Amino acid sequence: MKILDTPRINRCGNQVFYISPFGQCARSYCCPKNTITEARQYVRSGFGYYSRAWRTMLTEASRQAWIVAGRKVPTAKTLNQSGWRSGQQHLVAVNVSQFRVGEAPLWLPPDPVVFGPNPVGQLTATPGEKGVRLMLDVTGPVSEKIMVFGQAPCSAGRMKRRNVSYLGLVSSPIAGVSDITDLYTARYGEPKPGEKVFIVTRQQKNGWEGPPKETSAIIPGLLESPGSALHSPQSEANSVSPVTAEAHQAPAEAALPLKAHVYNGCTPGTQRNSQTPLSYSPARNTVMTKEGRPNDEAEKGGREARKEGPGASGVAGKEGRGPG
Repeated sequence: MKILDTPRINRCGNQVFYISPFGQCARSYCCPKNTITEARQYVRSGFGYYSRAWRTMLTEASRQAWIVAGRKVPTAKTLNQSGWRSGQQHLVAVNVSQFRVGEAPLWLPPDPVVFGPNPVGQLTATPGEKGVRLMLDVTGPVSEKIMVFGQAPCSAGRMKRRNVSYLGLVSSPIAGVSDITDLYTARYGEPKPGEKVFIVTRQQKNGWEGPPKETSAIIPGLLESPGSALHSPQSEANSVSPVTAEAHQAPAEAALPLKAHVYNGCTPGTQRNSQTPLSYSPARNTVMTKEGRPNDEAEKGGREARKEGPGASGVAGKEGRGPG
């Protein structure tokens, strides 16, 4: 989650701090799974071997030479800050790079190497008889070893790569292209149509590695269009009538039997009395509406008349008879 704090990274206690595109963030520490593979064990064995070589296989003079050379090599930047390599760090970094490409170890620090432009160009995915072929365009002469790193196939919508793994060295180009299909499929298998493949290349010479160069390509294939399942041959065979685009459109008018409630500018009672014709029911002695219901106003007037009638007639009778 995003937090308000000073810029920091790495682990502190059970919290891991990192910088995201949205600012400073922190998450709970989760011990990563130690997936053991042959390639990972191979690199770990070289890393451990040259780490021990610092104290067991070097003389004091060679150690001092590595220390002096390491002070001239900056480390990777962290929060826009970087330092300098120690003698042991410089020894391990140079020789692990040599070990990875299959070269002999160097017991004395090599001179810095100035790399030219990376001749590797765009990655292209070409369908062939035996599947998709991954080809790297080589636009210039290859004077150094070129290391190839790759990421597992991912969604075509991803714009930024994640961690990559070392796959091997670029083979000699033929007609300006180098085939890396075997290197990639040996690690991740054949990618599926519609997936995206990220490739990173780096030049290597005498344990020094040049800046990374990234390229990517989408595996060609037929993309599923909306409604393709409805128009497939199997669905057309099973259906009675073909589905058209008009059938999926909403009707122009609502098919509801209810009438909309609209205010007409008068009370419900006035609207009912003014618009509905009245009729008289002799059986009930009430005024009926057109629908056969008693009129509320007429029924109320009738009840008042009946209430006053008996009293008035009784008084008149007594006065008419006089004393008996």
